[in-house]
This record gives sequence, C-alpha cells and structure tokens, in this order.
Amino acid sequence: MTSLINVPVEWEFTDDYRWDWPLQHNEELVKVIDNATHFEVDLDAKNFTPKEIMVQANGDFIEIRMDHTTHFDDSYNVTRSINRSYKLPKDVDRNTLKGKLVKGILQIRALKVL
Repeated sequence: MTSLINVPVEWEFTDDYRWDWPLQHNEELVKVIDNATHFEVDLDAKNFTPKEIMVQANGDFIEIRMDHTTHFDDSYNVTRSINRSYKLPKDVDRNTLKGKLVKGILQIRALKVL
C-alpha cells in the first residue's frame, strides 16, 4: 500500500515579485485598469455572496479571497475557493481603496495621488 508523503516546496522571491498568473491580464474573468486617475480590478464573483468575499490591502498588494461551500444532502459538499493578489501601483492612494459587488462583479478601486 502506498502512503501519502508531503513534499516541501521552496520558493525564493523578493517582496516586489509576483508570478504572471493568467488571470492578471484583461480577460473575460478579470479586468485590470491602471490609468492616470485610478487603479481598478474587476473580477467575476457571481458564485459568491458578500459574506464569502474578503479583500485586504497588505503592503503594496491587494489580496482577494473568496470561499463558497454548497451542501448536497448529507452526503457531500462542494467547496470553491479563489485567491488572487494584485500589486498596487506606487501612485495609488491606499486610503481611497473601496470594494463593491455589482451584478456578480467584484470591483476594487483606488484613486491615484495627483
């Protein structure tokens, strides 16, 4: 019988490094706007309620976590989790960060320092 073994994974990175996740770019599921007046991330959250969404500013990053569990009878559950991290541009006013859920789209927006 084969046993399960946890394999440690090491990852070296600097504070300003983030991987180029496919959903970082403007696609159907995620739209990122970075212009002279504001920074905005819009992403598909139609399967989540506001209570299932957490958005935090952590240093130079916005961290988004969405968790939803659907219960099917007493036999099983299905859990969906999405985690995203976006680097804030240096000229963003962090005090203006706001998020809202509109028709299934999570909108996170911050004004630029002018």
